[in-house]
Amino acid sequence: MSKRQQDVSALLEALTQAEEKVQREKAQKRAIANQVVAATQKLPADERQAVLEQVSALLSADELTEKFTRLLSQHKVPLTNVASFQQLLVQATRRRQLFNFQPEWKLNNKRYAYQFIDELGVKRPETFAFNQPLASIEPKSATVLKPENGSSSHGVFIFDEQGGAFEVRTGETLPTVSDAMAKASGMVEQGTIKKDSWLLEEFIGDFEGGKPLPPVDLKFYCFFGEVGFVLEVERANETRYCEWLPDGRLAETGRYEGRSFVGSGFTNEQLEIAKRVSQAIPTPFMRIDFIKSKNAFSFGEFTPRPGQFSSFNKEFDRYLGECYLSAEAKVLAHLSSK
Repeated sequence: MSKRQQDVSALLEALTQAEEKVQREKAQKRAIANQVVAATQKLPADERQAVLEQVSALLSADELTEKFTRLLSQHKVPLTNVASFQQLLVQATRRRQLFNFQPEWKLNNKRYAYQFIDELGVKRPETFAFNQPLASIEPKSATVLKPENGSSSHGVFIFDEQGGAFEVRTGETLPTVSDAMAKASGMVEQGTIKKDSWLLEEFIGDFEGGKPLPPVDLKFYCFFGEVGFVLEVERANETRYCEWLPDGRLAETGRYEGRSFVGSGFTNEQLEIAKRVSQAIPTPFMRIDFIKSKNAFSFGEFTPRPGQFSSFNKEFDRYLGECYLSAEAKVLAHLSSK
């Protein structure tokens, strides 16, 4: 066995031991919870209710046995600690592995996404080239080059009015179009971009001195017709983030410490557009990304499984999980009524 294989084997063994320790601690936690529940039977009804609510808040979904679940349900205690956005998105991934069809993932393809958006009559960038190898693309000023199935802004370049380009992910300014095309080609060769299939589209944004002012991204976390959360992203000299609740209050998510700013937010009209698009997608969750400049608000892309979905703090992860479960129930009711 090679040294590398030995290292991997040792890490797997450590991971197994850590899992065994977690399960022992969970078993101990369930035993203590049983003792607490038994002790509450001697308390007055109002005090018993308060204790059961605390028990519910301290047990996660995999710690709620049938006995606990039945007891809490009988006492109408909300299971406030079981919804998890992170776990629900992981489970959605497993569902896709088991049965490879989920409507939200079809929309992950920009071609289908644009067809869908066109049918809804929502503004999107004009397209100049679609599903083309990089060698066939002819860049021009005030356009954006994107890989057809890219993510996290990899391979996205804005061509300016002076023969240069701006790389969205890194914020780097490239002096010539050829430099940008060479860098995009390198991403294909390195496997950062998995398929040599690109689109060239209108730049939704403004220029200053011939150079692009990167537009702001407004990413709406949508739950079948409702918006739970909005992420505003500014990509100027550095990438900064502002997080909003749908009522316009700032959200406390536990993310982006040291990289946040107070943005300009969104209008009620923009919020309603996101809701309308979400309502047309029969799935519990879809992040719908829009591009905002001084004079325009345009659809960008659909994101079924956002990056960093596991980085929310516990409270916000639970809040988004509740949004997901509520939307899932609405989707089932919607489909059963047809």
